[in-house]
Amino acid sequence: MTPPVGSVDAWIAELRTAALVGPARREVAEPPAELAVVRRAPEASREPRLLEAAAVVDVLLRAGARPAQGGTPVEPAPEDSRPVAGAQAAQLLHLLLTQPPMSRSARDDLLVEWLAAAEAAGRRVPEVELPRLLTHAATRPSVASALHDTLGERGRWLASLNPDWSALAGADGSGAGADVRTAATDGRPAEDWASAWQTLPSVEAVAAFGQARLVDPAGARVLLETEWGSLAARLRSECTRLLTVGISPDDEPLLERALDDRARSVRESAWRALDQLPSSARGERMGRRLSSLLHVRGALRRTLEVDVPDDPDEAAVRDGLAPAVPGDVQPRAQWLETIIHGAPLSAWTEATGKDPATTVAMLRGDAAVLAAITSTVVRRGDREWAAALTARGVADPGLVPLLPAEQRIARLRAGLQAPTLSHEVREALHREPRPWDPALGRAVLQALTRRDAEPVAAALGAVLPTALPAELAPEVTEALAGLDPDSRTRRVLAETLQIHAFRTSLTEAFR
Repeated sequence: MTPPVGSVDAWIAELRTAALVGPARREVAEPPAELAVVRRAPEASREPRLLEAAAVVDVLLRAGARPAQGGTPVEPAPEDSRPVAGAQAAQLLHLLLTQPPMSRSARDDLLVEWLAAAEAAGRRVPEVELPRLLTHAATRPSVASALHDTLGERGRWLASLNPDWSALAGADGSGAGADVRTAATDGRPAEDWASAWQTLPSVEAVAAFGQARLVDPAGARVLLETEWGSLAARLRSECTRLLTVGISPDDEPLLERALDDRARSVRESAWRALDQLPSSARGERMGRRLSSLLHVRGALRRTLEVDVPDDPDEAAVRDGLAPAVPGDVQPRAQWLETIIHGAPLSAWTEATGKDPATTVAMLRGDAAVLAAITSTVVRRGDREWAAALTARGVADPGLVPLLPAEQRIARLRAGLQAPTLSHEVREALHREPRPWDPALGRAVLQALTRRDAEPVAAALGAVLPTALPAELAPEVTEALAGLDPDSRTRRVLAETLQIHAFRTSLTEAFR
């Protein structure tokens, strides 16, 4: 009898070699003692022994955990309280994890939908699919955040046995960040997340702070205030930047404190965050600076002119206007941009006494002023100002989602009729809520069936499966008939139909 090989990895390597050269030319190694495998037929020939060993390897891989090297035995998995997903739903999940008939990004979207449907139905992932799903979710944040309770008790138990998966269940005994991340995706902060956060490496601490900020912005801010003096500059900077998540006037005292930080990176993060709080004391200071630069001219045709600022004083430097540097030929343009980003938009209308649309129409200045106003409007999500800038002819993808739905769709449909797809329209279509309005979907479908449609298919292929409404399936099928079988457009539309059919099956599976 061949002696057992000393480790699982070495044993598997030996089996792989035997399978490649054939058991007639290579002895089949016995499993290592740590596996405690007892063969029922010691006298069996090499071929059956190789198949038996392959079955053991399959079990090891499907189990998702390496055998323990000594130590205490693993406690058995607890009983699941949730019923398992039905056969049809399980078949769909298996297809997504093993042979997805669609692109990688579309597969992840559908996995998230499967998990959401299972969660809503109070079902869990079948045991046989847990290792595949956990392996996939470990590198796919969107899938990981959708797991919720669909893993069941057994899935969480299994995840706790593998360091690569433990964060998915919040069961990593050494990585408290997993608890914070899992709690954040569940919509509730862990009770002890603040004390755990202090022990994390910098990168994990930033990620955990960002997710905690999503679900408990006040608690995250209090933690940052408490630990401020003991944190490295990089961590202070990154966490200050993340205060823009759920920012409120309650964050202003800490951000004002950050304006006096010795590290420039921290001050820069505070400037950007306070740009989102135009009602803050800094916003008021920037508003006064901007008002002093705005002048309404003319009697019959009134225009709004914008001066450039003088050299900043110490207070202005504290608020983000960099000191003048010898040889820098454009500091005043940079100062003006900083002031516009930090000031309330109301400073413009107060200077003219008019509404945003009239104020924008009165503006006379270079494109840099309009660009600075536009970026401010996009960051703050101001819909009235977005409509005013769009009426002025400003083309920026960030403005389109802020327009009223009817105006937004009309603008996109008009853009789709152009000979080429502009960057603005492409970006706006990617940001448009999905599924698209049927009228917009038809306009996209018409653009895809033109003779020069390949660039459109390349630009929109990733979003079409989730964006084209399912009710357009007959029109998509009709369009496919007239397309070149080898064209990108045909592949994109065919995948869209496949995904629509998959969604229909998914809905039926969880009824």
